[in-house]
Amino acid sequence: MAQLNSQSGVGLIEVMVSLLLLAIAVLGFSALQISALSATDESLVRSRAMSMSKQLSENMRLNTLSTDDFMTALNTLNQGADNITKYCEKVAQASSSFDQDSCKSDACNAEEIAALNTWQAASLGCEQDIMLNMTTCPDMADINDRQCIITSWGKTLPVLDDSIDNACGNSNGSYKLGSHCLVMEAY
Repeated sequence: MAQLNSQSGVGLIEVMVSLLLLAIAVLGFSALQISALSATDESLVRSRAMSMSKQLSENMRLNTLSTDDFMTALNTLNQGADNITKYCEKVAQASSSFDQDSCKSDACNAEEIAALNTWQAASLGCEQDIMLNMTTCPDMADINDRQCIITSWGKTLPVLDDSIDNACGNSNGSYKLGSHCLVMEAY
């Protein structure tokens, strides 16, 4: 009988240890789920950004006379816009300068079509919290004219600049650590 008393409470301790292990496993699974959801969201935004970049690139190929006008229009929208809210305010202000119906006929010249296409891409970006910009690709100015279409989301700015902490990439074209952006080369 004395031997039974020395084992009393051991079963309860075993149950408590197994519950602790189960709780740790459940917390680990929850963290894994949160990480998976975050990666899925990032993938969705990246896919949208790629689609917008492709569309803008195709519009540039259709309107080769005004390639520089696309870049100028996007750079104008980005001047002073250090976040998505300011960027989208500038896009909304620019909407008043476009008569979309007039460009459905032959009434628009190449420059006006470039400005309209750029505004449409920027408007679509604002609907999805994505900023657009375009610059001459690093180390390409002397070889041939290739533009880099930069899309960014979150707190990342669509620029290639060493001095800006939340820029998409460095001036050499490499992505900055932790940036949320996509750079697509167009020609």
